[in-house]
Amino acid sequence: MSEPRPFLGQFAWVSAGRIVAALLQALSLILIARNLAPAEFGLLSAVLGLATVAQTGIDMGVSTFTTRERAANRESGAVATALRFNTISSIVLTIIALGALALAGAALSPVYFLMLPLAFWVSGERNADTRLTVAFADGDAKINVFNLLVRRAAAIVLFLGLLVLSVEPVLAYCTSVAIAALGSSFFANRYVKRHVTVPSSITYRELLHQSWPYWLHSVATQARNLDVVVTGAIAGAAQAGFYSAASRLTSPLRILPTSLSTVLLPAASRASAHSHSIKPLVKAVVVVVAIMTVLYGILFVLMPWLVPFALGSAYSPAVPVIQIVLVGLPFAAAVSLIASLLQGQGHKHLVATTSTITTISCLVGVAVGSIFAGAIGAAIALAGSFVLQCAILTTSFLVFNKRNRRQA
Repeated sequence: MSEPRPFLGQFAWVSAGRIVAALLQALSLILIARNLAPAEFGLLSAVLGLATVAQTGIDMGVSTFTTRERAANRESGAVATALRFNTISSIVLTIIALGALALAGAALSPVYFLMLPLAFWVSGERNADTRLTVAFADGDAKINVFNLLVRRAAAIVLFLGLLVLSVEPVLAYCTSVAIAALGSSFFANRYVKRHVTVPSSITYRELLHQSWPYWLHSVATQARNLDVVVTGAIAGAAQAGFYSAASRLTSPLRILPTSLSTVLLPAASRASAHSHSIKPLVKAVVVVVAIMTVLYGILFVLMPWLVPFALGSAYSPAVPVIQIVLVGLPFAAAVSLIASLLQGQGHKHLVATTSTITTISCLVGVAVGSIFAGAIGAAIALAGSFVLQCAILTTSFLVFNKRNRRQA
């Protein structure tokens, strides 16, 4: 097999692809928000947040493990074990999600029955993304970008088509994303079948022993998606709708640095293993954070016009909420990238611990902020948690690398 493409080549592909994907996801959320009242959108956003946490929770860190293992050794049988575990966990996730939504529909509101297709969306996306880490680790970022963009675009087209057929908006949205995810999973499985031929070489127990620190970091990071649930429970559905407009509609803006962190992880791992300088990677981090900061600043200024135009005047109270979250996003971008550098250098336990502590502080802060200031208080807590996490990881990174230079 050919050697993986240079870091900057993958960086460029992922950057371009994720920017388009973020725009497509934002468009998708805008379309569903325009067809729902703020309270209904808040409810759907809460379910999507819970589903995202469930995706990460059941993954057990296998996705990140697969990326690193494949990048280090393409003939590793551990990759086959990881992918087989992913198949089983995806099936389990579908069953659990179907049961939870059906139970919520019977006990709370019939609207949850309309969300049943999300059970296939949540497992289909996780299955596809984990499998295509193989392509990414092999240096072919185009496969991942193509799969993601087609999935996002297909969901929008299907959603609009179902609306034309007068399908209820919630059911139309959930069905469209589910079909797109299943198609993405089908493609990913065919790809893996052709490229992963080495049989399994480790047990599930050995796999989980190596992957759990990555799992803890991912779960802690994704647990922030419970912020809408907390806000809704304390401040009510309407405030949750305004807050979710900030939390969910700005989340696509975090896709770019989060995705680029997957480029840094194997690159930092190889640099650490061969005692190479990580200065080029650090420069890439600085450039990306600077670019994202400028983008967030522009959006901050445009929000008073963009929100009423995109979502309607009913969402005008969400303007200051979104602006507060935008202030914290440069720090969130730095967190995802610096965390990957630290993981690549072997500090995975530090990253996991920091993520856990700051997520707990975030959710507690969101609860307290919701009590005193509703959606605005929750937004302040979210942005503050990003600043805190960034400070801890940046300080740790500087200390570790200063120590390494002295030892060298």
